[in-house]
Amino acid sequence: MYPAIAALIRSGAAVTCAVNPADAPAVRAMGARAVVVSDPARSTDVLAGLDRAGLAPDVFDVVCSGMEFCLLDAAAVSGDATAIARALAMRDKFIQKRAVREAGVRTADCAVLEAPGAAAVLPSFPQVLKPLDGAGAQNTFLVADEQDLTAVLRQPVVAASGGPWLLEEYVPGVEFQVDGFVEGGELRLLSISRYVQNLIEVHSGGLVANIVLPPRAHPELYAKVGALAKTAFKALGHHDGIFHLEVFQHAEDGDIVFGECGARVGGGRTDEVIERAFGVRLHDVWARLATGRASGVTGSPGHVDGTVFGGMLLSAQPGLIRAVPSDREVLDRPGVVYAEVTAGPGTVLPDTTEGTHLWAGLAVVSGADEQEVEDRMRRLADWFTARVVYEAAD
Repeated sequence: MYPAIAALIRSGAAVTCAVNPADAPAVRAMGARAVVVSDPARSTDVLAGLDRAGLAPDVFDVVCSGMEFCLLDAAAVSGDATAIARALAMRDKFIQKRAVREAGVRTADCAVLEAPGAAAVLPSFPQVLKPLDGAGAQNTFLVADEQDLTAVLRQPVVAASGGPWLLEEYVPGVEFQVDGFVEGGELRLLSISRYVQNLIEVHSGGLVANIVLPPRAHPELYAKVGALAKTAFKALGHHDGIFHLEVFQHAEDGDIVFGECGARVGGGRTDEVIERAFGVRLHDVWARLATGRASGVTGSPGHVDGTVFGGMLLSAQPGLIRAVPSDREVLDRPGVVYAEVTAGPGTVLPDTTEGTHLWAGLAVVSGADEQEVEDRMRRLADWFTARVVYEAAD
C-alpha cells in the first residue's frame, strides 16, 4: 500500500486514501488524506467512510487501488461499469480462466465447488483447491484424491469460508512469475522469473524465491509467454496497466499454460527486482497509468547486462521471536542488494498449517548468472532461519 501511495504523490496527485485505523497515521505522515474505515477491501465500508467525511466518489478524478484485495472494490466505488467488468476479470479466477480459454489460451480445466460435501466436479486427480479471489498461494492446496479433498475442506481456514471455491486440474511443470505493463494495448515490459520452487510447495517448507531470466538467454520462452500475455490481456480487457501473471511450462509438451493474473505490482519486493533488472519503477508506471497518463517509459526496456537478480522471502518458524538478523547483517551476505527484515523482538508467528507461509523479511539477491543467484538464495535462507532466536515455550 505505502509504495503505491508514495508513487501517486510523486506523480503529482492529491491523494485521499481509505485505510483502517492502524494505517491512518502513516498515510497522513506521507502527505495523503486518510479516510478511516473498518475494511478498505469492502466497498460498503469505503462508501460509508467517504460519506462520513463529507465526500462522494464523483468528487475524485480517479478511484483506484494498488492492492490485490481492493481492486474490485475501488472499481465499484468509482461506479464505472467498464472498470468493474475489467476488475472482475482480473480478480475472480473462474471468470478469468473462462475468458482466456474462450480466446484460445491454454489454461487448467476448472470448476466451481459450491460447498463442502459437494460431489467432485473435475474428472481426475490431482487437483488444486483455492479461493476464487485469492492471491499467490494463500489458502491453496494440492489434493491427491477424493479423500484428500474431503480432508482439506475440513481444515478450519477452508471450512470457515463456507465456499464456494475453485477446483482446477494440477498442471505439472515449472512455474514462472511474469511482470510488466501494457500501454495502449501494447506489451511494453515483459519480465519472466523462474520460481526456485513452485509456489504450491511453500506450504511444505519450500523456498519462496524467483530469479529474473535475462531475455537474451531465453528468447524462445519470452516469445511464447509474450504471445500468451498479449492474447490473454486482450481477452481480459487489460489495455493499460501493470500486471502480475503466473504461467507454467507443461512438463510433457513444453507448452505455456496460463495460471492466473492480477492487475497489480507483484508481491514481495518485485518492484525492487524489476527496477534493478530493467531500470523501470513499476509503482511509478502504475500511478501514471492508473491516473490516465502516459507511462513515462520510453523505448523498450532491456535487461541489464552482466548481472542477474532475484527476490525472496526470508522465512522463520512459528513462535515468539526474541531476535532476528538486522537489515545490515542481511545486506552483508553475498550478493544481497536489498534487505527488509519485517519481524522483530516480540513478533509472534502463528503455529499453523492452514495454507499460509511464515516469513520474517525480504531480500533481493544478485549474481553473475541464474545458478549463482539460486545458490546464494539457498545459503541466505539457511543462514537467516538459523539465526532467528525464539522465546522458550511457557
